[in-house]
Amino acid sequence: MTLTPTDPVLILSDLHLGHRASRIDDASRLEPLLRPFRTAIFNGDTAELWYAADRPLGRKLTADLARFCHHVGCKAIFINGNHDPDISEVNHLDLHGGALLVTHGDILFLGVAPWSKDAKQYLSAHRRMLKNLGGETLDSFEHQLFATKRASLELQMWENPANSGNGSLTGLRLLALQAWPPTRPLKIVRAWWQTPSLAADLMKLFRPQARVALIGHTHYPGVWRRSDRVIVNTGSFLNPMSALAGIIEGERLEIRSVNQRNANFSLGKVKEVFKIPKADLRNFRSQGDSTYAKECRR
Repeated sequence: MTLTPTDPVLILSDLHLGHRASRIDDASRLEPLLRPFRTAIFNGDTAELWYAADRPLGRKLTADLARFCHHVGCKAIFINGNHDPDISEVNHLDLHGGALLVTHGDILFLGVAPWSKDAKQYLSAHRRMLKNLGGETLDSFEHQLFATKRASLELQMWENPANSGNGSLTGLRLLALQAWPPTRPLKIVRAWWQTPSLAADLMKLFRPQARVALIGHTHYPGVWRRSDRVIVNTGSFLNPMSALAGIIEGERLEIRSVNQRNANFSLGKVKEVFKIPKADLRNFRSQGDSTYAKECRR
Protein backbone atom coordinates (compact mmCIF):
# COMPACT_ATOMS: atom_id res chain seq x y z
CA MET A 1 0.00 0.00 0.00
CA THR A 2 1.22 3.48 -0.82
CA LEU A 3 0.59 6.26 1.69
CA THR A 4 2.36 9.56 2.13
CA PRO A 5 3.21 10.15 5.80
CA THR A 6 4.15 13.66 6.86
CA ASP A 7 7.80 14.15 7.82
CA PRO A 8 9.37 13.70 10.22
CA VAL A 9 8.28 10.05 10.52
CA LEU A 10 8.96 7.65 13.41
CA ILE A 11 8.86 3.87 12.81
CA LEU A 12 8.59 1.40 15.70
CA SER A 13 7.52 -2.22 15.92
CA ASP A 14 6.52 -4.95 18.35
CA LEU A 15 5.18 -2.93 21.26
CA HIS A 16 2.99 -5.92 22.26
CA LEU A 17 0.72 -3.69 24.33
CA GLY A 18 -1.14 -5.79 26.87
CA HIS A 19 1.44 -8.58 27.00
CA ARG A 20 2.68 -9.36 30.51
CA ALA A 21 6.30 -8.91 29.36
CA SER A 22 5.78 -5.63 27.48
CA ARG A 23 7.78 -2.72 28.89
CA ILE A 24 4.96 -0.29 28.03
CA ASP A 25 2.10 -0.13 30.53
CA ASP A 26 0.74 3.28 29.46
CA ALA A 27 0.78 5.16 26.16
CA SER A 28 2.01 8.30 27.89
CA ARG A 29 5.35 6.51 28.49
CA LEU A 30 6.05 7.10 24.80
CA GLU A 31 5.54 10.88 24.86
CA PRO A 32 9.26 11.77 24.59
CA LEU A 33 9.45 9.48 21.56
CA LEU A 34 6.29 10.64 19.80
CA ARG A 35 6.12 14.37 20.40
CA PRO A 36 8.82 15.48 17.87
CA PHE A 37 7.14 13.62 14.98
CA ARG A 38 4.28 14.34 12.60
CA THR A 39 3.70 10.66 11.78
CA ALA A 40 4.28 7.44 13.74
CA ILE A 41 4.22 4.11 11.92
CA PHE A 42 3.68 1.13 14.20
CA ASN A 43 5.00 -1.78 12.17
CA GLY A 44 3.05 -4.75 13.49
CA ASP A 45 2.42 -6.49 16.81
CA THR A 46 1.46 -3.20 18.39
CA ALA A 47 -1.34 -4.92 20.31
CA GLU A 48 -1.08 -8.29 22.03
CA LEU A 49 -4.18 -10.05 20.69
CA TRP A 50 -2.79 -13.58 20.44
CA TYR A 51 -3.88 -14.82 23.87
CA ALA A 52 -7.50 -14.33 24.88
CA ALA A 53 -6.48 -13.23 28.39
CA ASP A 54 -4.35 -10.39 26.97
CA ARG A 55 -6.83 -9.05 24.40
CA PRO A 56 -8.92 -6.67 26.54
CA LEU A 57 -5.85 -4.84 27.84
CA GLY A 58 -4.14 -4.99 24.45
CA ARG A 59 -7.11 -3.35 22.74
CA LYS A 60 -7.45 -0.71 25.45
CA LEU A 61 -3.78 0.29 25.42
CA THR A 62 -3.71 0.44 21.62
CA ALA A 63 -6.78 2.68 21.56
CA ASP A 64 -5.08 4.82 24.21
CA LEU A 65 -1.99 5.00 22.00
CA ALA A 66 -3.99 6.18 18.98
CA ARG A 67 -5.66 8.88 21.09
CA PHE A 68 -2.33 9.92 22.60
CA CYS A 69 -0.75 10.26 19.16
CA HIS A 70 -3.61 12.54 18.15
CA HIS A 71 -3.16 14.51 21.37
CA VAL A 72 0.50 15.27 20.63
CA GLY A 73 -0.18 16.07 16.96
CA CYS A 74 1.25 12.86 15.54
CA LYS A 75 -0.66 10.84 12.94
CA ALA A 76 -0.67 7.12 13.81
CA ILE A 77 -0.46 4.46 11.09
CA PHE A 78 -0.86 0.86 12.24
CA ILE A 79 0.47 -2.03 10.14
CA ASN A 80 -0.88 -5.51 10.84
CA GLY A 81 1.39 -8.08 12.50
CA ASN A 82 0.85 -11.73 13.34
CA HIS A 83 -0.24 -10.92 16.91
CA ASP A 84 -2.64 -8.20 15.68
CA PRO A 85 -3.49 -9.37 12.13
CA ASP A 86 -6.64 -7.28 11.75
CA ILE A 87 -5.78 -4.12 13.68
CA SER A 88 -5.96 -2.10 10.45
CA GLU A 89 -6.31 -2.47 6.69
CA VAL A 90 -2.57 -1.93 6.13
CA ASN A 91 -0.16 -4.85 5.67
CA HIS A 92 2.74 -2.88 4.22
CA LEU A 93 3.82 0.56 3.06
CA ASP A 94 5.83 1.52 -0.02
CA LEU A 95 7.50 4.84 0.76
CA HIS A 96 9.70 7.23 -1.23
CA GLY A 97 8.45 6.00 -4.57
CA GLY A 98 8.97 2.38 -3.58
CA ALA A 99 12.58 2.76 -2.46
CA LEU A 100 11.64 1.98 1.15
CA LEU A 101 9.47 -0.99 2.16
CA VAL A 102 7.87 -1.16 5.60
CA THR A 103 6.20 -4.43 6.61
CA HIS A 104 6.07 -6.46 9.81
CA GLY A 105 8.17 -9.39 8.60
CA ASP A 106 5.89 -12.36 9.30
CA ILE A 107 5.67 -12.92 5.55
CA LEU A 108 9.34 -13.98 5.56
CA PHE A 109 8.65 -17.42 7.01
CA LEU A 110 6.51 -20.21 5.63
CA GLY A 111 4.57 -20.99 8.78
CA VAL A 112 4.79 -17.35 9.95
CA ALA A 113 6.63 -18.10 13.23
CA PRO A 114 8.62 -21.37 12.99
CA TRP A 115 9.88 -20.93 16.57
CA SER A 116 6.35 -20.82 18.02
CA LYS A 117 4.94 -23.52 20.28
CA ASP A 118 2.12 -23.58 17.75
CA ALA A 119 4.48 -23.90 14.77
CA LYS A 120 2.79 -27.02 13.35
CA GLN A 121 -0.64 -25.41 13.45
CA TYR A 122 0.79 -22.19 12.00
CA LEU A 123 2.44 -24.06 9.12
CA SER A 124 -0.72 -26.04 8.34
CA ALA A 125 -2.91 -22.92 8.38
CA HIS A 126 -0.47 -20.90 6.27
CA ARG A 127 -0.15 -23.59 3.61
CA ARG A 128 -3.93 -24.01 3.51
CA MET A 129 -4.45 -20.26 3.05
CA LEU A 130 -1.91 -20.15 0.21
CA LYS A 131 -3.57 -23.14 -1.46
CA ASN A 132 -7.05 -21.65 -1.12
CA LEU A 133 -5.94 -18.43 -2.78
CA GLY A 134 -4.59 -20.32 -5.79
CA GLY A 135 -1.28 -20.54 -7.62
CA GLU A 136 -1.31 -16.92 -8.72
CA THR A 137 -0.76 -15.83 -5.12
CA LEU A 138 2.93 -16.72 -5.42
CA ASP A 139 3.37 -13.75 -7.75
CA SER A 140 1.38 -11.27 -5.65
CA PHE A 141 2.90 -9.57 -2.62
CA GLU A 142 -0.53 -8.45 -1.45
CA HIS A 143 -1.99 -11.97 -1.69
CA GLN A 144 0.99 -13.43 0.14
CA LEU A 145 0.51 -10.90 2.94
CA PHE A 146 -3.21 -11.64 3.03
CA ALA A 147 -2.56 -15.39 3.41
CA THR A 148 -0.08 -14.71 6.21
CA LYS A 149 -2.54 -12.55 8.16
CA ARG A 150 -5.41 -15.01 7.59
CA ALA A 151 -3.30 -17.83 9.02
CA SER A 152 -2.58 -15.76 12.14
CA LEU A 153 -6.23 -14.81 12.48
CA GLU A 154 -7.27 -18.45 12.31
CA LEU A 155 -4.72 -19.42 14.95
CA GLN A 156 -6.08 -16.73 17.28
CA MET A 157 -9.31 -18.71 17.35
CA TRP A 158 -7.41 -21.83 18.35
CA GLU A 159 -5.57 -21.34 21.61
CA ASN A 160 -3.16 -24.03 22.76
CA PRO A 161 -4.26 -25.17 26.24
CA ALA A 162 -0.59 -25.10 27.25
CA ASN A 163 -0.60 -21.35 26.66
CA SER A 164 -3.77 -20.50 28.55
CA GLY A 165 -3.67 -19.16 32.07
CA ASN A 166 -0.12 -17.88 31.76
CA GLY A 167 -1.02 -14.28 32.47
CA SER A 168 -0.04 -14.65 36.13
CA LEU A 169 3.44 -15.94 35.34
CA THR A 170 6.33 -13.52 35.69
CA GLY A 171 10.11 -13.51 36.02
CA LEU A 172 11.97 -16.79 35.84
CA ARG A 173 8.79 -18.88 35.56
CA LEU A 174 7.72 -16.93 32.49
CA LEU A 175 11.22 -17.14 30.98
CA ALA A 176 11.29 -20.91 31.56
CA LEU A 177 7.91 -21.29 29.89
CA GLN A 178 8.99 -19.23 26.88
CA ALA A 179 12.20 -21.31 26.52
CA TRP A 180 10.32 -24.63 26.43
CA PRO A 181 10.76 -27.00 24.63
CA PRO A 182 14.58 -27.06 24.61
CA THR A 183 14.68 -26.84 20.80
CA ARG A 184 12.84 -23.51 20.80
CA PRO A 185 15.85 -21.24 21.54
CA LEU A 186 17.71 -22.89 18.65
CA LYS A 187 14.79 -22.19 16.32
CA ILE A 188 14.72 -18.57 17.46
CA VAL A 189 18.45 -18.10 16.80
CA ARG A 190 18.07 -19.78 13.41
CA ALA A 191 15.31 -17.32 12.49
CA TRP A 192 17.51 -14.39 13.59
CA TRP A 193 20.29 -15.65 11.35
CA GLN A 194 17.99 -16.23 8.36
CA THR A 195 16.03 -12.98 8.53
CA PRO A 196 18.34 -10.54 6.67
CA SER A 197 18.80 -12.87 3.70
CA LEU A 198 15.11 -13.77 3.60
CA ALA A 199 14.18 -10.09 3.63
CA ALA A 200 16.59 -9.32 0.79
CA ASP A 201 15.20 -12.28 -1.14
CA LEU A 202 11.66 -11.04 -0.59
CA MET A 203 12.61 -7.59 -1.89
CA LYS A 204 14.15 -9.06 -5.03
CA LEU A 205 11.05 -11.13 -5.69
CA PHE A 206 8.24 -8.70 -4.88
CA ARG A 207 9.81 -5.23 -4.57
CA PRO A 208 12.91 -5.18 -6.81
CA GLN A 209 12.77 -1.37 -6.86
CA ALA A 210 13.17 -1.20 -3.05
CA ARG A 211 16.58 -0.47 -1.57
CA VAL A 212 15.71 -0.48 2.15
CA ALA A 213 13.31 -2.63 4.19
CA LEU A 214 12.19 -1.94 7.76
CA ILE A 215 10.79 -4.96 9.56
CA GLY A 216 10.20 -6.34 13.06
CA HIS A 217 8.67 -9.72 14.00
CA THR A 218 11.74 -11.62 15.25
CA HIS A 219 12.49 -9.05 18.01
CA TYR A 220 16.20 -9.08 17.14
CA PRO A 221 17.28 -5.48 16.41
CA GLY A 222 19.96 -4.67 13.88
CA VAL A 223 21.01 -3.32 10.51
CA TRP A 224 22.30 -5.60 7.75
CA ARG A 225 23.51 -5.10 4.19
CA ARG A 226 22.82 -7.70 1.57
CA SER A 227 24.35 -6.72 -1.76
CA ASP A 228 22.81 -3.33 -2.65
CA ARG A 229 19.98 -3.60 -0.11
CA VAL A 230 19.69 -2.62 3.55
CA ILE A 231 17.51 -4.50 6.04
CA VAL A 232 16.61 -2.89 9.37
CA ASN A 233 14.91 -4.78 12.19
CA THR A 234 13.56 -2.38 14.80
CA GLY A 235 13.50 -4.98 17.58
CA SER A 236 10.87 -5.11 20.30
CA PHE A 237 9.55 -3.53 23.49
CA LEU A 238 9.03 -7.03 24.91
CA ASN A 239 11.47 -8.09 27.63
CA PRO A 240 14.31 -8.97 27.41
CA MET A 241 14.85 -7.50 23.91
CA SER A 242 15.68 -3.92 22.94
CA ALA A 243 14.19 -1.58 20.36
CA LEU A 244 15.43 0.62 17.55
CA ALA A 245 13.63 3.55 15.95
CA GLY A 246 13.59 4.38 12.26
CA ILE A 247 13.34 8.11 11.52
CA ILE A 248 12.57 9.50 8.08
CA GLU A 249 12.99 13.16 7.24
CA GLY A 250 13.36 14.18 3.64
CA GLU A 251 15.84 11.81 1.98
CA ARG A 252 17.47 10.92 5.30
CA LEU A 253 16.84 7.65 7.16
CA GLU A 254 18.26 7.56 10.67
CA ILE A 255 18.37 4.48 12.90
CA ARG A 256 18.57 5.23 16.61
CA SER A 257 18.45 3.22 19.81
CA VAL A 258 15.46 3.58 22.12
CA ASN A 259 16.30 4.31 25.76
CA GLN A 260 14.16 3.62 28.81
CA ARG A 261 14.44 5.63 32.00
CA ASN A 262 11.94 5.56 34.86
CA ALA A 263 9.47 3.68 32.63
CA ASN A 264 9.58 6.45 29.98
CA PHE A 265 11.09 6.01 26.53
CA SER A 266 13.22 8.39 24.49
CA LEU A 267 15.54 8.36 21.50
CA GLY A 268 19.10 7.27 22.18
CA LYS A 269 22.30 7.12 20.15
CA VAL A 270 22.37 7.28 16.38
CA LYS A 271 23.29 3.83 15.05
CA GLU A 272 23.19 4.38 11.29
CA VAL A 273 22.35 7.15 8.85
CA PHE A 274 21.37 6.55 5.22
CA LYS A 275 20.43 8.72 2.31
CA ILE A 276 17.29 7.07 0.99
CA PRO A 277 18.20 6.10 -2.57
CA LYS A 278 15.91 6.59 -5.51
CA ALA A 279 13.76 3.57 -6.31
CA ASP A 280 15.06 1.33 -9.08
CA LEU A 281 12.08 1.63 -11.43
CA ARG A 282 13.63 -0.34 -14.26
CA ASN A 283 12.11 -3.61 -13.09
CA PHE A 284 8.96 -3.98 -11.04
CA ARG A 285 8.65 -7.73 -11.61
CA SER A 286 10.36 -10.77 -10.18
CA GLN A 287 14.01 -11.16 -11.07
CA GLY A 288 13.97 -14.93 -11.22
CA ASP A 289 13.13 -17.58 -8.68
CA SER A 290 13.98 -17.35 -4.99
CA THR A 291 14.28 -19.45 -1.89
CA TYR A 292 11.11 -17.79 -0.61
CA ALA A 293 9.05 -18.75 -3.67
CA LYS A 294 10.41 -22.30 -3.64
CA GLU A 295 9.43 -22.71 0.01
CA CYS A 296 5.89 -21.47 -0.72
CA ARG A 297 5.50 -24.10 -3.45
CA ARG A 298 6.36 -26.98 -1.13
